[in-house]
Amino acid sequence: MTALLGLPVGLLLGVVVHRGDFCMHSAMREGLAGEAGPQMRAYLLALAAQVLVVNALAAAGILHVSPPPVAPVAAAAGGLVFGSGMVLAKG
Repeated sequence: MTALLGLPVGLLLGVVVHRGDFCMHSAMREGLAGEAGPQMRAYLLALAAQVLVVNALAAAGILHVSPPPVAPVAAAAGGLVFGSGMVLAKG
């Protein structure tokens, strides 16, 4: 049920990130180059917003924050799929 509820939110977020030209690779490249370009500022803003919202929801008791269980096989499979996608996308 959680996956079904997360699908529309994920699709909406994907459209917004795509239309906004948000690129993690460009943000990291800017950060490693020592310049604070627009991609790096957008990444830091998104990170700060996420930290504030998650901590506020956890403090209000709406969200229960706990570390995810470790599943090495699932993590390896996910990494393989993600890496293959990045190679195919020429990332």
